[in-house]
Amino acid sequence: MNSDADDVDFIESSYDDLRRFAAVVAPWDLDPDDVLHSTLVMVLRKRRLGSVKDPAAYLRRSIVNHVNSELRKRGTRRSVLQRLGGSDVEADHYPSDLADLLRLSPVDRAILFLHDVEGFAFDEVAEFVDMNVGRIRMRASRARSRLRDLLVEESDV
Repeated sequence: MNSDADDVDFIESSYDDLRRFAAVVAPWDLDPDDVLHSTLVMVLRKRRLGSVKDPAAYLRRSIVNHVNSELRKRGTRRSVLQRLGGSDVEADHYPSDLADLLRLSPVDRAILFLHDVEGFAFDEVAEFVDMNVGRIRMRASRARSRLRDLLVEESDV
């Protein structure tokens, strides 16, 4: 991929997969199309996709970084509002069965989605999220354990 046309072709061919990934990683109230669009704008301002080794992995990692940045902004907003005595109008939980999944971090959701749903090997997931394989396996195990605990907790109620 060496031209803008190649970047456009790549984005068009992988848009659905990247959008699905953004929907899994982002909180319920962030539109996956908005997340993906913002990520693409930030990435394409800096470089062509042809200049990176694996554009799909690079974009997935960029999506996770973008979502983490949005969550940090929300945390800052929430703490400022609390200091000023205001109330936060954001909902705490998604009103469905996805609430437990959304309690996991975006990175943990990405790891579980890429490995358990998309079927990527842990080696590939490690490359996508820029972590070593051992750490990916540990986070996947802990995320599954946390989900099990949350489900057991809910069934006991």
